[in-house]
Amino acid sequence: MQTLQEALADHSEVMILAIAGLWRVETGDRATLPGRLAEAMLDPERLQAFLEDLGPEARAALAQVAAAGGSVRGHHFAHLYGEVRRLGPRAIEREAPWLHPANVAERLYYAGLVFRRYGRLGTYHGELYYVPQDLLEALPRYPSPVRELSVSPGPGPAWERDACDAFTLDMELVLARLRIEPALVSPDAGLPAGFLAALGSRWRGPADPERLALLGRLAMRSHLVVRRQGLLQVGARARAWLQWPTHRRQALLFDAWQGDPQWNELWRIPSLHCEDTGWRNDPLAARQALLGALRQCPDGWVRIADLVAAIKAVQPDFARPDGDYDSWYIRSAVTGHYLQGFAHWDDVEGALLRHLIVRSLYWLGAIALGGPEGGEADRFRLTPFGRACLGLAAEPAAPRAAPLVIREDLSVVAPRGASAYDRARLERFALWQGREGDSDLFRLEPECAWRALNAGVQVRQIEGFLRRASGRPVPAQVSRALRAWQGRFERVALRRAILLQTADAETLRLLRADAELGQRLGSAVSERAVLVPEDQLPEVLARLKRLGWWPRLEGLSEP
Repeated sequence: MQTLQEALADHSEVMILAIAGLWRVETGDRATLPGRLAEAMLDPERLQAFLEDLGPEARAALAQVAAAGGSVRGHHFAHLYGEVRRLGPRAIEREAPWLHPANVAERLYYAGLVFRRYGRLGTYHGELYYVPQDLLEALPRYPSPVRELSVSPGPGPAWERDACDAFTLDMELVLARLRIEPALVSPDAGLPAGFLAALGSRWRGPADPERLALLGRLAMRSHLVVRRQGLLQVGARARAWLQWPTHRRQALLFDAWQGDPQWNELWRIPSLHCEDTGWRNDPLAARQALLGALRQCPDGWVRIADLVAAIKAVQPDFARPDGDYDSWYIRSAVTGHYLQGFAHWDDVEGALLRHLIVRSLYWLGAIALGGPEGGEADRFRLTPFGRACLGLAAEPAAPRAAPLVIREDLSVVAPRGASAYDRARLERFALWQGREGDSDLFRLEPECAWRALNAGVQVRQIEGFLRRASGRPVPAQVSRALRAWQGRFERVALRRAILLQTADAETLRLLRADAELGQRLGSAVSERAVLVPEDQLPEVLARLKRLGWWPRLEGLSEP
């Protein structure tokens, strides 16, 4: 690091004369002025007296640079204490900014106490404000200001909106439907559009494309849904998850979100257009910074703008640890202009914080939103679930699951607070009809029962489930309907079969006469055709080849 004399010597003559005037040093020989000026400034008594005249805010700013080791990032210092105007020699002579500094930063700069240069500080490379090493060692040890995030509670809103457990309920719905019918993997590896559209009327939360994409992303990341043989299917973990209490199910999804390095909210902000030119941001760093700030917020309602301003004051580089505000290629979606430089912090970092609050954290149930009459959300509060996730409160006690209500007209009411596992099982043999208040309404239908019976579920199992989930005997009309459907189910069967067909009846007689082959063939269909059980196909094919008969495979692949 430069000495004070070297730093002064790098200044223009006008600047050196201005600093000498403030320190009351005779100009004399201009060539020796930087050395004489540095000597005067480093005199302990003179330095102490000069600093006392600066005022408390300027001394605090100088102490902050000293506490940081003598160098701070330029945009940090400018944000806190003002920007030093970039004036040429003539403008400096004309305006004499040392006599009328615009802010604290200019007061220190034109007094020769801080200097500017370009350099590296940790991972940051850019403009620095610094104090020369010998001056740094001579400074009195003023206490450095401790800048902690400070947000005051705000007034209550005119309206309030809380997503509660809607995201978790929608995840349950996804699992229930995939259990019945696995979906093809979409090109983006998320939940396919057709699958999502078919559930449109059933979502508890908004059918916002970003929210549904997050739903699919977290289903995969938490292993509730897995990719298997080109299909999205329910994962082995889903059964246990459906049996957990609501808070624990929500917490798994919240943890999956906050630890996901691939889900990148910055690239999903509607007001921004991010250009993929090779730069990358760290979504985890942004989330962790916001969650840390939320832990310091007061109870009750907080204005979003106040929290954003507080983070900007204390931790402006939360999304860019390297402090580089020029390498991200982001345009305004409205103007098309690039949003580069710290001057656009509110357009980028501020927008990211607001997006995380009003979308991700709200959807996950950690935050409730509020706002003025007829206006958009401008404040928030942590929900009990959010406080528990951030370690600010204990996990709430799990409420007792509400029972299903089985009616004589074959309808079934599933309250919002019913067991998630019971709701998912009900989907296997009942058809969703709509909602009664906050409860889902299902109806036992022959089509649904037929599907369950074909999956191997017995009527007695359905009755046992309904009895346990409702806590009451199954109405007689319901039992009669189920048993009637089972009776009709057992009278007719459709089976997929493999047909072995020969050119003539004599060939088929020869094949059936073979001791090994004959025992593996099924019923005769005609004098030239016989059925082959599917599980016998490999052995039948191998025996035919050994006998010298090489069959043509039509619609079949070799087992």
